[in-house]
Amino acid sequence: MAYSIIETCIGCTACTKRCPTNAITGERNMLHVIDPTLCIDCGACGVVCPPEAIMDTFGDMCRGLKKNDWPRSVIIDEKCIGSGCELCINICPFDALSLQRNERIDDFFGVSTVDIKKCTGCRLCEESCGWDAIHIFPLKNEIVKDWTELTPDEQELARAARDAKAAYGR
Repeated sequence: MAYSIIETCIGCTACTKRCPTNAITGERNMLHVIDPTLCIDCGACGVVCPPEAIMDTFGDMCRGLKKNDWPRSVIIDEKCIGSGCELCINICPFDALSLQRNERIDDFFGVSTVDIKKCTGCRLCEESCGWDAIHIFPLKNEIVKDWTELTPDEQELARAARDAKAAYGR
Protein backbone atom coordinates (compact mmCIF):
# COMPACT_ATOMS: atom_id res chain seq x y z
CA MET A 1 0.00 0.00 0.00
CA ALA A 2 1.07 3.59 -0.50
CA TYR A 3 0.02 7.06 0.48
CA SER A 4 -2.37 8.86 -1.87
CA ILE A 5 -3.47 12.40 -2.63
CA ILE A 6 -7.13 13.44 -2.76
CA GLU A 7 -8.78 16.12 -4.88
CA THR A 8 -8.35 18.88 -2.28
CA CYS A 9 -4.70 19.06 -3.39
CA ILE A 10 -3.84 22.63 -4.45
CA GLY A 11 -0.65 21.72 -6.32
CA CYS A 12 1.62 23.72 -4.02
CA THR A 13 4.53 21.24 -4.57
CA ALA A 14 5.42 21.07 -0.85
CA CYS A 15 5.04 17.29 -0.93
CA THR A 16 7.22 16.86 -4.01
CA LYS A 17 10.02 18.82 -2.36
CA ARG A 18 9.80 16.79 0.86
CA CYS A 19 9.41 13.30 -0.66
CA PRO A 20 12.74 11.49 -0.20
CA THR A 21 12.09 8.98 -3.00
CA ASN A 22 10.67 11.34 -5.65
CA ALA A 23 7.43 9.32 -5.63
CA ILE A 24 5.24 12.41 -6.05
CA THR A 25 4.71 14.16 -9.36
CA GLY A 26 2.49 16.92 -10.61
CA GLU A 27 2.52 20.40 -12.03
CA ARG A 28 2.14 23.51 -9.90
CA ASN A 29 -1.52 24.31 -9.15
CA MET A 30 -2.61 20.85 -10.36
CA LEU A 31 -3.54 17.66 -8.52
CA HIS A 32 -0.40 15.68 -7.64
CA VAL A 33 -0.02 11.90 -7.76
CA ILE A 34 1.98 9.42 -5.68
CA ASP A 35 3.62 6.50 -7.51
CA PRO A 36 2.91 3.47 -5.28
CA THR A 37 5.97 1.66 -6.61
CA LEU A 38 8.24 4.42 -5.26
CA CYS A 39 6.35 5.35 -2.07
CA ILE A 40 7.91 3.91 1.09
CA ASP A 41 5.03 5.02 3.36
CA CYS A 42 7.28 7.36 5.33
CA GLY A 43 4.68 10.11 5.73
CA ALA A 44 7.07 12.94 4.96
CA CYS A 45 4.58 14.29 2.43
CA GLY A 46 1.60 14.27 4.76
CA VAL A 47 3.08 16.49 7.43
CA VAL A 48 4.00 19.24 4.94
CA CYS A 49 0.72 19.35 3.01
CA PRO A 50 -1.02 22.72 3.66
CA PRO A 51 -4.52 21.60 2.61
CA GLU A 52 -4.04 18.22 4.36
CA ALA A 53 -4.91 16.39 1.14
CA ILE A 54 -2.77 13.29 1.73
CA MET A 55 -4.15 9.97 2.91
CA ASP A 56 -1.91 7.41 4.59
CA THR A 57 -1.67 3.72 3.80
CA PHE A 58 -4.57 2.92 6.13
CA GLY A 59 -6.94 5.49 4.63
CA ASP A 60 -6.49 8.09 7.37
CA MET A 61 -5.99 11.73 6.44
CA CYS A 62 -2.61 13.15 7.41
CA ARG A 63 -2.31 16.19 9.63
CA GLY A 64 -0.12 19.06 8.44
CA LEU A 65 2.46 20.09 11.00
CA LYS A 66 4.77 23.04 11.54
CA LYS A 67 8.39 22.28 10.67
CA ASN A 68 9.47 22.09 14.31
CA ASP A 69 6.81 19.43 14.90
CA TRP A 70 7.71 17.10 12.00
CA PRO A 71 8.40 13.50 13.02
CA ARG A 72 12.01 12.86 14.03
CA SER A 73 13.99 9.97 15.45
CA VAL A 74 14.94 10.11 19.09
CA ILE A 75 17.61 7.68 20.28
CA ILE A 76 17.88 6.54 23.86
CA ASP A 77 21.65 6.23 24.24
CA GLU A 78 21.47 3.87 27.21
CA LYS A 79 19.47 1.33 25.18
CA CYS A 80 21.46 1.57 21.93
CA ILE A 81 24.13 -1.12 21.71
CA GLY A 82 25.99 0.84 19.04
CA SER A 83 28.69 -0.90 17.07
CA GLY A 84 27.96 -4.51 16.28
CA CYS A 85 24.30 -3.86 15.58
CA GLU A 86 23.84 -0.89 13.27
CA LEU A 87 20.47 -2.19 12.00
CA CYS A 88 19.00 1.32 12.08
CA ILE A 89 21.95 2.78 10.21
CA ASN A 90 21.79 0.12 7.52
CA ILE A 91 18.03 0.45 6.98
CA CYS A 92 17.90 4.26 6.86
CA PRO A 93 17.47 5.25 3.20
CA PHE A 94 18.44 8.86 3.91
CA ASP A 95 21.79 8.42 5.71
CA ALA A 96 20.27 10.23 8.70
CA LEU A 97 21.89 7.90 11.25
CA SER A 98 25.53 7.29 12.08
CA LEU A 99 27.66 6.03 14.95
CA GLN A 100 29.02 8.81 17.13
CA ARG A 101 30.85 8.77 20.42
CA ASN A 102 29.54 10.87 23.26
CA GLU A 103 30.50 11.66 26.82
CA ARG A 104 27.93 9.31 28.36
CA ILE A 105 28.51 6.21 26.24
CA ASP A 106 32.01 4.75 25.99
CA ASP A 107 31.44 2.28 23.14
CA PHE A 108 34.50 2.18 20.89
CA PHE A 109 32.57 3.21 17.78
CA GLY A 110 29.78 5.06 19.56
CA VAL A 111 26.00 4.86 19.46
CA SER A 112 23.48 5.80 16.80
CA THR A 113 23.02 9.52 16.36
CA VAL A 114 20.41 11.31 14.25
CA ASP A 115 21.15 14.04 11.71
CA ILE A 116 17.81 15.85 12.05
CA LYS A 117 18.30 17.67 8.75
CA LYS A 118 18.19 14.33 6.92
CA CYS A 119 15.62 12.49 9.05
CA THR A 120 12.12 12.24 7.55
CA GLY A 121 10.62 10.37 10.48
CA CYS A 122 9.87 7.38 8.22
CA ARG A 123 9.90 4.98 11.18
CA LEU A 124 12.07 2.36 9.44
CA CYS A 125 14.75 2.68 12.13
CA GLU A 126 12.18 2.47 14.92
CA GLU A 127 10.73 -0.71 13.44
CA SER A 128 14.16 -2.32 12.95
CA CYS A 129 15.53 -1.67 16.45
CA GLY A 130 15.26 -4.75 18.63
CA TRP A 131 16.46 -2.88 21.70
CA ASP A 132 13.67 -0.26 21.85
CA ALA A 133 16.34 2.43 21.54
CA ILE A 134 14.70 4.48 18.77
CA HIS A 135 11.36 6.23 18.84
CA ILE A 136 9.75 8.60 16.38
CA PHE A 137 7.89 11.57 17.81
CA PRO A 138 5.18 12.56 17.32
CA LEU A 139 3.67 9.09 17.36
CA LYS A 140 2.01 7.82 14.19
CA ASN A 141 -1.53 8.21 15.55
CA GLU A 142 -0.79 11.84 16.43
CA ILE A 143 -0.14 12.84 12.81
CA VAL A 144 -3.44 11.66 11.38
CA LYS A 145 -6.70 13.55 11.60
CA ASP A 146 -9.65 12.11 13.45
CA TRP A 147 -12.62 11.42 11.17
CA THR A 148 -14.67 13.99 13.11
CA GLU A 149 -12.16 16.72 12.24
CA LEU A 150 -12.86 16.34 8.52
CA THR A 151 -15.47 18.44 6.79
CA PRO A 152 -18.33 16.54 5.13
CA ASP A 153 -16.70 17.20 1.73
CA GLU A 154 -13.36 15.86 2.97
CA GLN A 155 -15.09 12.79 4.41
CA GLU A 156 -16.72 12.09 1.04
CA LEU A 157 -13.39 12.48 -0.80
CA ALA A 158 -11.67 10.25 1.75
CA ARG A 159 -14.37 7.59 1.34
CA ALA A 160 -14.02 7.71 -2.44
CA ALA A 161 -10.23 7.43 -2.21
CA ARG A 162 -10.50 4.49 0.21
CA ASP A 163 -12.95 2.75 -2.10
CA ALA A 164 -10.65 3.32 -5.08
CA LYS A 165 -7.69 1.92 -3.15
CA ALA A 166 -9.68 -1.16 -2.16
CA ALA A 167 -10.90 -1.67 -5.73
CA TYR A 168 -7.36 -1.54 -7.14
CA GLY A 169 -5.78 -3.43 -4.27
CA ARG A 170 -3.41 -0.59 -3.45
